[in-house]
Amino acid sequence: MFSNNDLGALKYFLGIEVVRRPQGLFLCQGKYALEIFYECGLLGAKPASFPLEGNHKLAIATGPYLQDPTRYQRLVGRLIYLTITRPDLVYAVHSLSKFMQKPREEHMEAAW
Repeated sequence: MFSNNDLGALKYFLGIEVVRRPQGLFLCQGKYALEIFYECGLLGAKPASFPLEGNHKLAIATGPYLQDPTRYQRLVGRLIYLTITRPDLVYAVHSLSKFMQKPREEHMEAAW
C-alpha cells in the first residue's frame, strides 16, 4: 500500500518551472536556458532575431570533424529538451541534430 503526501502546488517538474495564473498554467525553462548559456560560455552573448537562417549551408560543411563530438551531442540534446517550451527553436535545433553522428567544426559554431 502506498501513502500519499501533499507536496503543495507544483512549482518545478523535470526542470520546467510551472506558474499558475488566472489564465491557466505557464511553463518556463528560463533557468534551464541560462544553464546552457553558462555551460557554453555565452552568458554575455547578444540575442539574435532568429536562431538560424533558412538557407544555411550546414549540409555542405567541409571542415574537419570534431575530435570529441560529445560536447556537440550534449549541447544539441539540451537544446532538443528546450524546444518543449520554445517551439520557435525547433527548425534550428532540428537542423543541428542532423549532424549528431559526425559533427564538424562548422556545426559546433552554428550551435553556439
